[in-house]
Formats: sequence, structure tokens, C-alpha cells
Amino acid sequence: MQLDQFWQFIETAKAGNDTEARVDGLRAALGGLSAVELQSFQNHYDERIAESYRWDLWAAAYIINGGCSDDGFRYFRDWLISEGRIVFEAALKDPDSLADLPHIDPAELESFGYVALDLHDEKRAGAMQREFSGGAGDPAGEPWSEEAVGELLPRLDAKYA
Repeated sequence: MQLDQFWQFIETAKAGNDTEARVDGLRAALGGLSAVELQSFQNHYDERIAESYRWDLWAAAYIINGGCSDDGFRYFRDWLISEGRIVFEAALKDPDSLADLPHIDPAELESFGYVALDLHDEKRAGAMQREFSGGAGDPAGEPWSEEAVGELLPRLDAKYA
């Protein structure tokens, strides 16, 4: 599966504004894939999770969600992927761009990250091969302090203050 195909599945799942419905949408979109194709999808997903393991995005999650634990940051990145390629890539360039989205509370979607894994299990295809560091070690970039996080992302801070 190519990266463009991965993002097309995400866009298909995103139809509509109901964030929780994206889980069922992704399940429906991926349901007909083989175990090999699900593995490829999950590889792309894990790469996006690792790519977004950054301090500046954690700051965005902290502001939007009114605080953000390690697990909460993972679930924020699941939500961010569910927003689609345009939003995801814009957030990588400038996390403050998330201020352009409608207000969301919370910006988390844990179950979205399990869809391909669950479907793979249902096919009784054995465990997926996974090699990624989507939370091991320190995030990329510069750490921030809670007191100064609003200065890092002023548009998000103004929107969620």
C-alpha cells in the first residue's frame, strides 16, 4: 500500500463531522483488506504516530485538552491522524494551525488506532509485525514548560483559554 492509499482510507473514514463515527468508518473502509494489506496500513499508521511524536504537538494537545498525559498524547495523535492528511501535515508544519479547526473537546480518539489491529486479529492472521517508536524516549524538538506553553502556540491558547 502506498502512502496516498493510506490517506485515502483515512479520508473515507472521516466522512462527516462525528469524530467517534470515524472508528466505524475506518472499520468499514478496511474490512475487505487482506492481512498483508492491513499490515501495510498499520505500518503507515505507526510511521505517522512516530512522526508526530514531537514536543510542539504535545503542547497543542496540552492546550486543546486542558492538560495531556503520555497516554493522552498518543490518543491526541490518533485523533490528529483521523483528521486526514491536510490537517495532519499542516499541524506538523505549524501546530498552531489546529486553531483553524472547529472547537473540539477532547481531541482524542484512542479506538481509531486499534481498527487495523483488531481486523487483523479477526482474520486470525497472527500478530502484526510492528517496528516503531511512537512514544519511546523523548519527543523530537524542544521541551516546554506549562507556564509558557501558551506563548508557543498563541492562536490555540487564545481559542482554548
